[in-house]
Amino acid sequence: MRLQAWQVGLDIQAGFARAIAVQRRRNGWQLRHWWQHPLPSFTLREGILHETAPLIAILSCWRKMLPTTFSLRITLPAQRIMQQRMAAPDIRLREPARSAFVFAHAAKTFPLGMEHLVMDYRADPHGDNQVVVTAARQQEIQQWMECLSQARLYPDAIELTPCALQVAAFAAGLPGDALLVHPLDDGFLWASPHSLPFQFGLSEATPEDASLSERIRLQYRAAALCHSECFFSGTPPPPAMQCWSPLSAFAQLSAPLPANPGDFAPAVGLALRQDDH
Repeated sequence: MRLQAWQVGLDIQAGFARAIAVQRRRNGWQLRHWWQHPLPSFTLREGILHETAPLIAILSCWRKMLPTTFSLRITLPAQRIMQQRMAAPDIRLREPARSAFVFAHAAKTFPLGMEHLVMDYRADPHGDNQVVVTAARQQEIQQWMECLSQARLYPDAIELTPCALQVAAFAAGLPGDALLVHPLDDGFLWASPHSLPFQFGLSEATPEDASLSERIRLQYRAAALCHSECFFSGTPPPPAMQCWSPLSAFAQLSAPLPANPGDFAPAVGLALRQDDH
C-alpha cells in the first residue's frame, strides 16, 4: 500500500507556534511529528502580525524537519475573524449567484467593503434555514502568506481556529453536544459543539474564574442543548469544565509526547481536516 503524504497543521498564536503532522494508516491516524516554539512577545498582538523576521527565522528552521512533500494547513487568529449570521437565500438560487448574494448582503454589516475582504459561508444544518458568513481582511491574509512563503511554507488550506477545534473534538470522540473551550495566552476561545449550530467567541478571564463556563453559555445561543460541562483543552480545567486530549484521535502514538497535549488541539484539527474539493 502506498504511504500517504504527511498532513501538517500549523497553529500560530500569541506566545507560541505549534504544529502536528499525521499520516493515514490502515488502522487509523498515526502521529508522525509534533513541534512547538515560543515566539517573542511582539510577534503577534491581538491576532495581528507585527514583527515577522523572528517568526520567519523560526519557521525556516522548522521547515528543515519536514519531508519534501506534505500538505500544510494553517489557521487564522480568531481575534481577526468577523462573523455574521443571516437567513439563507432562496433554495432556487444556485452558485455562483448564491455566494454573490450572501456576500453582498453580509458585507453591509462588516466594517470594510467586499473588495478588502475574503469571505466564506456555510449552511447551518441546525440553524433554522440560516447561513453563517465569516470574513477576514485580505491584506492580513496576504501578510501571512508572504511570511510563510519566505520560510518555504505554502498552505493548501486556511481554516478558522474554532472549526479546527471542532474537527479535533470529533476525531477524539467527544460528545456531539460538547461545548469547547481552548486557552489562549490572552484569554479563552470557545467553539460550538460539532453537532449544533456554529458559533464561536472570545472571553477574557483567569483559569480560576468560576463564572467562565456560565458566561460562555450565555454567549452561545444553543447552550440549552449542550452537555452539562464544557470541554477544556488545557490543564488544569476551570470550574465546571472537564479536560480532553486531542491525541485521543490517533491510533498510533510514540514517545516522547507533548507535556500538555490540549495545547495542540487546533493543530490536530488542522492536520486531520479533510482536503478541499
